[in-house]
Amino acid sequence: MIYLISLCLLNSVLGQLTYDSGLFTGFSISCNSGHTETQTIPFNGIFANTPQVIVSLEYLDMNIGADFRISTQNIKLNSFDLHIECLTSANVYRIYHQWYAIDDSRIQVINNFNMVNVDDKIFDHQNPNANYGIISFISMGMTGNIDFQLSISSITTTQVSVGITKVAGKFANLNQIGYQIILGIQEAFYDTKIIYRSSNYNSGTLTQQPDRWLFLTYNGLQQSTYFRQKFVRTAVSQSYTVNTWQGTFIVNYHQRSWIAYKYTTEFKAFLCFTLRISQSLDREVSQKPQIFVDISELNQSFQQSGYLLLEKTVSLLSFKIYMKCIKTKTKFKLAHFKDKNVSINLVQLIHKLKQEHHNKTNLNYRDVSKTMNEMFKF
Repeated sequence: MIYLISLCLLNSVLGQLTYDSGLFTGFSISCNSGHTETQTIPFNGIFANTPQVIVSLEYLDMNIGADFRISTQNIKLNSFDLHIECLTSANVYRIYHQWYAIDDSRIQVINNFNMVNVDDKIFDHQNPNANYGIISFISMGMTGNIDFQLSISSITTTQVSVGITKVAGKFANLNQIGYQIILGIQEAFYDTKIIYRSSNYNSGTLTQQPDRWLFLTYNGLQQSTYFRQKFVRTAVSQSYTVNTWQGTFIVNYHQRSWIAYKYTTEFKAFLCFTLRISQSLDREVSQKPQIFVDISELNQSFQQSGYLLLEKTVSLLSFKIYMKCIKTKTKFKLAHFKDKNVSINLVQLIHKLKQEHHNKTNLNYRDVSKTMNEMFKF
């Protein structure tokens, strides 16, 4: 089996970004009792396409009982907005968020901002090649002692499942949580670790990975008092600490991973299961068009033109292509996974396959994908 997925790749152009990152420290006032605030964060340049934006919580100073809600909004080529809302009278004094922006469909970001009915959840995704993922915890609301951990429980070609632990007597106190799921191919993440700490933590010197961000986030907390804790990245060497500057250290699970912002792995447009070319005698051929394409899953058919444009995501298609000029019947199945336009010249494809593989009746995916690669430059 081979996965061939369409990508929207950006050539490096002067003045255009394909990735960017920074630290946002703009929410510095006490936030409570329905206060809302939106800050625009500029990128360090301009993207050619609207990027995906990831945020992670790296500094938090809040009282127990606070409920702060974070979301990314209005993502543009040159900036995005970070929005905060604080619902209860308990203070949120300061929050820092590390942010990352990337224009590459080998990474997919799924947002689950400010979930009030906290529970396990299943999300659809668009990248069947995504078999790895991490969670970025960004907001929460609590009414008392909490004890939870977020985790990705499964990833299939179409869905990702997120679970949360439910400690009796404490789970009900977690009345809101916000997180993002970052999905990617194997190359996207390196040396991912989940680390449990009940006291200050020092990572020691880490080896900087080329073309990767050091990504840090919490994914579990055991909290019974105010939260006053932070990640501190050192400037001299690549390392970090997790510590509190006053009061009780909050027992936590934190996750670190090296997320790639440049890739060498490439995927193509289709997964082709079978292709069969055969000839048949049709006594009603004079009454039929020269070319006829039938796609039962879309309830569509095309006559005369051999040029087909797929304009939406379809998990599985069965094409039946009839061509009177060479008296053949061709059937193949393929999958189109990305919500991008992909064009196939069916007439050219059939003729090319007949020419190159004229002694074969059944073609395997290597024959088909090689021919499609050469013809359509996938």
